[in-house]
Amino acid sequence: MRRQQHQVILRREDHKRDALGAIFLGAVVDEETIRCHVERYLGPPFQVRAVDLEGAALRVTVECSRFQAESQNLTRMARSFAERGRARAAADSFGEALKLDPLNAEALKGHAALHAAAGEVDDAEDKWIRAGEIRGYDGEILRGLAGVALRLNRAGSAIQYLEEALLVNPNDDEARSILEDLKRQAELRFNLQSSRQESRSRNE
Repeated sequence: MRRQQHQVILRREDHKRDALGAIFLGAVVDEETIRCHVERYLGPPFQVRAVDLEGAALRVTVECSRFQAESQNLTRMARSFAERGRARAAADSFGEALKLDPLNAEALKGHAALHAAAGEVDDAEDKWIRAGEIRGYDGEILRGLAGVALRLNRAGSAIQYLEEALLVNPNDDEARSILEDLKRQAELRFNLQSSRQESRSRNE
């Protein structure tokens, strides 16, 4: 076991609809209250050592116990279960991996994908965001968040996540394909709405 410090980045964009949003809006300014909000969000495995507000993000230094090798082994096992369609066993193994190492971003991403496949979009979104906060937002996370946004009828957010995915990796063909399709759909809706408005105007 190792106790390690690590920095997590909590972005305003991902916390518009929860208690942390009040910090970015300036409604919470007391340092101790901010710390309490962050501790409540991160949960018991983490000890918060420092919180710094940097524009549109909170840089949080945390400390936690980590059994990294054991956690990685369980993550590999969980992925194997998932590939064989054993979702329940995979979810249990991802959960155990995170108990051993709360900073295991791969376990969070794998668990998020299982939630998404089961239609549990809120849980999927929470775990993808936590993975991004721990290790940075890669294409897999951003595409996953875009998928959640689409299921929740937040097309604007989906487009934003996909555009960010292409900034991270300009060669992300999957993100580009989805983004182009979304923009075509948005253009069609706009043209249809404009056509209807013109038709109503002529009939008045």
